Amino acid sequence: MPLSIELNDVKLQLLGDHQRQNAVTASCTALCLRNLGWDISEPSIQAGLEETQLPGRSQFLTQEEASVLGLNKSSTVLIDGAHTEASAKALSDVIETVKPEGPLALVVGMASDKEHLAFAEQLLSGPLPDIVLLTEVSIAGGNSRTMPASSLKQLWIAAAQDQGIDHMDIGTVSGMETPECIGNLASSSSSSGKRMLIGCQDAPFSRGLIKVASQLLESRGADGAAPGLICVTGSLHLVASVLQHLEQQ
Repeated sequence: MPLSIELNDVKLQLLGDHQRQNAVTASCTALCLRNLGWDISEPSIQAGLEETQLPGRSQFLTQEEASVLGLNKSSTVLIDGAHTEASAKALSDVIETVKPEGPLALVVGMASDKEHLAFAEQLLSGPLPDIVLLTEVSIAGGNSRTMPASSLKQLWIAAAQDQGIDHMDIGTVSGMETPECIGNLASSSSSSGKRMLIGCQDAPFSRGLIKVASQLLESRGADGAAPGLICVTGSLHLVASVLQHLEQQ
């Protein structure tokens, strides 16, 4: 059989140009196996492409899942375990594709042995976030691989300065702020206009941090604005923590 295939109207569940390239590679692999005698039909190749899911990679939470995290319809949550410069570029491209008209927040936690500055610069070179909240996450290998959120914050501030991005350090948040505290924080930063707000949670990640991100986005959005997008990224361990919170409910 020829090593070629024509598939029409393939609907991938995985987002991004890199996932389309992965689909092409997977199709070529299937054709090579078929050429070696494997019984692989074209419909089965298309079904495999369309049914493939990869939890924690460009995964949008459902409205029900978002409500478990304490969010309302004002925010959409995207989780992606990107943790390298290349995967940050791929994630930035996905955000560019799907980002609504509303504001954008990033919640980031990383291992200590990653290219933090390059990672930040990639995400700041795409759609500019309104809020960046850094957190800590338990990493396989022990505490020595946990990157302090305060250190991450300084690196993101440095990346913003390098790119000439107007920003404001909002200090430390606990992830347990009351609506009144969020209101006070929003008021104290109101004079910053549209400057990017950067804060950190100097404690292990808690789902409350996503709610804080959502509330801050609401404070930055105009009345009637499109829903905000919250992207949780930086580590597969961080994404796993989000999924674990959902499974425990």
